[in-house]
Amino acid sequence: MNTKMNRSYNWLLPGIVAIISCGLVPLSAYAQAGQDKAGDLVARTDVTPAATVSMPNTPTPPPPTSTYSWKGAYIGGHFGYGWGRANTRFAPLPTAAQFINLAPTTLKPAGIEAAFSGSRMTGTAVLVGITQNNGASWNGNLRAHQDTKWFGTLRGRAGFTPTSKVLIYGTGGLAYGHVNYSANADFRPQGPIQYPAASRKTKTGWVAGGGVEVGIHKYWSLKAEYLYYNLGNESITGNPTPANPPFQVSYTFQTRAHTFNAGVNFHF
Repeated sequence: MNTKMNRSYNWLLPGIVAIISCGLVPLSAYAQAGQDKAGDLVARTDVTPAATVSMPNTPTPPPPTSTYSWKGAYIGGHFGYGWGRANTRFAPLPTAAQFINLAPTTLKPAGIEAAFSGSRMTGTAVLVGITQNNGASWNGNLRAHQDTKWFGTLRGRAGFTPTSKVLIYGTGGLAYGHVNYSANADFRPQGPIQYPAASRKTKTGWVAGGGVEVGIHKYWSLKAEYLYYNLGNESITGNPTPANPPFQVSYTFQTRAHTFNAGVNFHF
């Protein structure tokens, strides 16, 4: 009996080794089998494979999007610097040939501006010595003055965004402003006559330019901008004081300006 048991055990051992090499069950489970059935049951219970833990699928986050938008309405303020051209043409009436003491002349007042939503641009030009038609000089002076009290614009703009927070744009549209004009052909140093004239008007014209705007917050941006505006011409006539018919002087004023502005905008 002992011999058979030994043979049986020797046959089982290679099978146990083969199973262990496959990694399916541990050797202790079959060692316990030769002693009692309860141990075999316990051993088999020990080798129950652990349940596979299923990891939750982590959703892929969407690509980041810009929180800044250049669409919609905005409001803001600006300050800046500019210079204007206010050429003033002096034309003797009824004709230069009849008004021999004044040849047609142009003065060029230059204006400067310090603006916050439209303060003023002002310039004055004075020419001492009036030139006559024959080229001789008359002892008098010509004076022209122009003062832009305020101006504004109503314009559209279009551009491109090299980055989400930078806008480079061109702009253009309507320009308007309130301008004071005055001029005088003053012959009084040599005679009693002068030809003063003055006018105050709200003028309209056009504006064009461009700039760059940079977003610094979801609702706020900073900008730098160049504008050229043209409010057209204004003509007024100076009558002589004291009266000296039929002579008059016609003054034609130009209103042009270049401005550079920096400002801040709030986007709704």
